[in-house]
Amino acid sequence: MNCSKITKSIFKKLKKRSPKSHKCQNGLVLIIAGSKQYQGSLVFSAKTASRLADLIFACTAKENIPIIKKISPELIVHPMKDSLKLAEKADSILIGPGLEKNQKNKLLIKKILKKFWNKKTILDATALRLISPENLHSNCCVTPHAKEFLALFHEKPSKKTVFRNAQKNNCIIVAKSPIDFISNGKKIFCNSTGNPGMTTGGTGDTLAGLIAGFAAKNSLLESALAACYLNGFAGDLLFKERGFMFNAEDLMEKLPIAYKKLSA
Repeated sequence: MNCSKITKSIFKKLKKRSPKSHKCQNGLVLIIAGSKQYQGSLVFSAKTASRLADLIFACTAKENIPIIKKISPELIVHPMKDSLKLAEKADSILIGPGLEKNQKNKLLIKKILKKFWNKKTILDATALRLISPENLHSNCCVTPHAKEFLALFHEKPSKKTVFRNAQKNNCIIVAKSPIDFISNGKKIFCNSTGNPGMTTGGTGDTLAGLIAGFAAKNSLLESALAACYLNGFAGDLLFKERGFMFNAEDLMEKLPIAYKKLSA
């Protein structure tokens, strides 16, 4: 099976901001994430998305709200009960980073996937443990690492299994590994940017935030391809500077520089 290698040419396909654009014309992203135990995942994904879209709404556990408002004042933070109302306004939806694994969240994810099937929706982290493949649809992008892929699709990730499960479930799969495999069930793509320094916690959250941010105004597939390349490329820039001595916050701060280099 031939694998199309992602290159920086993907950035030529992305929509550029019009010099005449106004607030909200460059996308609104809803992120449903975080829990009493995990606040960082929401921060990394939401702050990353805020570099690409105009407005970021974040729905999170009530204990998180004052913490997130203090850490990230650019985010518009709401309780979880507002998720469905805000989903109606969103151009793209990200669900899962740091989310608590419980029945209430499971039902919420299922309801959003069913009611807002026309919305570009990215499922990451905990969300991958709360859904079944039959819940997925053509506007879904799932972002599993190897263990999450096995739990969701009951087989190990490879070029063949990523392509087959994307085709079977009519969705986009971003299988994260030293070589990322991305498929929409029609083609299989591979991404080789990135390095072992990116096994640190939070780098997957930045990737999910990039996909959601790009997807606010671009196709879901092109958003996934560009996000994988950019996230890894930023990590490679850091590796050249510091070796493996970097973390997710360093990666998030390096993304604008990496994006500028790739978009030149």
